[in-house]
Amino acid sequence: MNPNVYVLRADFGRYTDTFKKENYIGIGWFQNQPSSFDLTNKETLKEEYKKVYPTDLPMRINQNVGQILRFVNEMKIGDIVISPFNTKELLVGKITSDIFYKKDDTSPYPWRKSVGWFPDLIDRHTLSVPLQSTLKSSLTCFRVVMCEEILSQIGLLSITPITQDQEIIFTPKSNYELIRRRFLQLDPTEFELLVSYVLRSLGFDASQETGKVGDGGIDYEGVLDVFGVASINLQVQVKRYEKGVIGEKDIRSFRGALKKDFQGCFITLSTFNKKAIESAQDKERETIQLIDGTRFTEIFIEQYDKIIEFLNYDDYDELSQKLKFKKSLIPN
Repeated sequence: MNPNVYVLRADFGRYTDTFKKENYIGIGWFQNQPSSFDLTNKETLKEEYKKVYPTDLPMRINQNVGQILRFVNEMKIGDIVISPFNTKELLVGKITSDIFYKKDDTSPYPWRKSVGWFPDLIDRHTLSVPLQSTLKSSLTCFRVVMCEEILSQIGLLSITPITQDQEIIFTPKSNYELIRRRFLQLDPTEFELLVSYVLRSLGFDASQETGKVGDGGIDYEGVLDVFGVASINLQVQVKRYEKGVIGEKDIRSFRGALKKDFQGCFITLSTFNKKAIESAQDKERETIQLIDGTRFTEIFIEQYDKIIEFLNYDDYDELSQKLKFKKSLIPN
């Protein structure tokens, strides 16, 4: 049986380094209460919470009391906990003790549980779009339902690849692969159109025609307008590879072709090797967002209805038909 996975924030990453160094996680709603204070009873906790935070509204009281109870009662020894840094990195570990009280100057969280942290951090951008959305929750403490990816990355869940002779079980992961294979059946022009419509569905307004940018392999150039909240000058490179892995050389070449004040996005149906990912994330240079085959498929699924609508509106009926899937293959 797989362990449960939880997120425990540390003041938006402010104390995540402390959690890592001191090998614990903690909460601090009742940091001024004595160690004998009972955190396990919901009704008692509500009454005490109102005394400590008298101006909080009932909805906030219920939410925070629920999070305290989750930390105290639900998170067990052996469960996995994620503590996000204030960057894109996630600290992941395994809970190794029941709750205990220790007040010191390492953090304002005296109610703690010991944790053994895994040595490697997880880049949240390597996770699926639905899981990234889940991790954006504003709650301090919550359970991650879609936890298979996390467990897989830390080696606690093995995923058996699908073979040709094996019956396909329709899960989100296998569905993504079926959809990605459909992309590979498109001819180059159709795939270029697909990419342009995926970008358009995200708010990208191209200022250069497809295939006409022609500078350093850049395929698209324009402005990504995020619902009027922010505008980003963006250049995009696309490599459709099915099996070839994108390497560091490709990233360096792309970065060298980027215009000043433009961000970069590299899209492929394949994958990126470790050095390519490290190069793209180099903090001393302009960061390049990497979209591999799985991520591109996830974005397509997220934007599916809008993409099909745009294609039909622009009279690309043939491509629209090739990209239509049964609703059972498009996860909600």
